[in-house]
Amino acid sequence: MRKYLVSTGVLPKCVGKEFYEYTGIAEAYERLDVDGVELVFLPEWDPRHPPLTSTSSDWSRTPKAEVSEIVDLCLRYRLPVPVIHINRDVGNMLCSEDKATVLYGQRILDENLVGASELGSEIAVLHLWDTFSKDLDLERTFDRAYKVSKHHQIRIAVENIPISDKKLTQETAWGLLTQMMPPDYGFTVDLNWSSLYNNFPQLKRYRHRILNVHVQGYIAAAGDNAYTLKPRSGGLDILGCLAELCREGYDGYITLEMNKPKGEEDFKRALQLIKTACRANDYSSKIRNLCRKKEK
Repeated sequence: MRKYLVSTGVLPKCVGKEFYEYTGIAEAYERLDVDGVELVFLPEWDPRHPPLTSTSSDWSRTPKAEVSEIVDLCLRYRLPVPVIHINRDVGNMLCSEDKATVLYGQRILDENLVGASELGSEIAVLHLWDTFSKDLDLERTFDRAYKVSKHHQIRIAVENIPISDKKLTQETAWGLLTQMMPPDYGFTVDLNWSSLYNNFPQLKRYRHRILNVHVQGYIAAAGDNAYTLKPRSGGLDILGCLAELCREGYDGYITLEMNKPKGEEDFKRALQLIKTACRANDYSSKIRNLCRKKEK
């Protein structure tokens, strides 16, 4: 059954806090009509070292928290967390040629998956590779991740993050991973990254393995008193593509990843746009099915 989630990546901005102020997560969740959250384990919270991946924050000033503290916060406020997002630095670490760095990445992955298990999460979104690497070894990198993930009852969903290795595309990477991964593992399709590469039709071919959809965009005017969601990169009609997925039978998790949110109203408006896009197709499908039954 389809469920609508909101990513905690910038959720505190809904209540006027900075994205890394995790104390705002529960308060913001209570204000939105969603089925739960996709809990992002931010590297900005890690007290051991600053993020490897780019960040807009000053790590020396961000509040720090262990994974267990974030999990306790979610449990205390009874937040439904069906999906977690692994610390985005993990893929960079797993691609490293340095053994100590790889082991550290595996440790963080394990910590995140332990937290997911305590929360009763079903799916873990993973940035599997270093987006700037010019020479990726997907088999080696996935093997390093699987050595950890196989010990947890969580389904891994590899996201279509940017890729710099000229020998690969997002589509070919997914094709290779389909052959490597257990059958219950799959993918997260991020519509913004799909917009960047203009490859939605190619990635949609893997819809039977898509476990989660990221609707990553910002609110934009679309005429008089009308609004839409636009991607950060490219010109993809992300609501139209989402509607297309739903029309073709996608019935999994749909996560709002807000860009440039100005406050609570932006989150609410974006969620309404997402639900309208999906439910309009649900209604159309019911009408078509009724017509087919009458014809028979």
